[in-house]
Amino acid sequence: MGPTIVICSGAWPLELLFQPLIQAFKAIGQDAICKVPQSYPAVDPKNPPERNYDSVFLRTQVLDPLLEEGEDVVVFMHSYGGVYGPESLDGTSKKERMAKGLQGGVVAVIFAAAYIASEGVSAIDTMGLDPDNLPDYLEHDRSTDLVGFKKAAAKAMLFHDLPDEEADRLADLLPKQPFTCFSTPVRWDPYRDTNFQGLLGYIHTETDRILPLEKQKHYVGSAGIETTYMMKDMSHSPHHEQPDLLARVVVSVMRTIREGK
Repeated sequence: MGPTIVICSGAWPLELLFQPLIQAFKAIGQDAICKVPQSYPAVDPKNPPERNYDSVFLRTQVLDPLLEEGEDVVVFMHSYGGVYGPESLDGTSKKERMAKGLQGGVVAVIFAAAYIASEGVSAIDTMGLDPDNLPDYLEHDRSTDLVGFKKAAAKAMLFHDLPDEEADRLADLLPKQPFTCFSTPVRWDPYRDTNFQGLLGYIHTETDRILPLEKQKHYVGSAGIETTYMMKDMSHSPHHEQPDLLARVVVSVMRTIREGK
């Protein structure tokens, strides 16, 4: 039985946003899951959490249960998922677990249109944003510490290649998210860990309006990622625009990584 693909959603997460991709994986015989927090703890901006809520959720609620069952896992990270996803992988590689006599483990880590933050760097840092002066497309309610993506901007930047009616529907669905998810520094990264050497891949989105291609390439270089794939004329949201194609690309990158080991 092949590995399970764990989808790490980007910011403003909803599981239903990745259902088209999950169904596309299923159609080609590949197991995939996406689980995201249904709510976040109340936040005191003066006493921020030590670890990113999304990273803790991914590790404790998604990865650990799969690993305890001895499953092999491929972690697929979209957008902001590339910040909190890798942080959750400490000690999960197949190589490390085998050395401890444990079954299962992470066998590939694949980024797509993803930000990458090394240890000590937050999502805000790696996005190059000023935490006290966020761009106009975001709205930060300081009384609740929640951040939202303005609808018009979401349509123009995230869903611009979709029919207007569909873009409108998706933009309306986006929830708000604690600012601390973006401001909490990463506590660990896999980029210099020999246990993850050769396990990293990146899928480029050529016409991305949120994360320009040159910035994507910069992240690939800084993280030492060797396996890459270019999705031509693709926006920031390939899981909406062409989920069937994205599923095939992810499986192809996964196979390339695994065949290289």
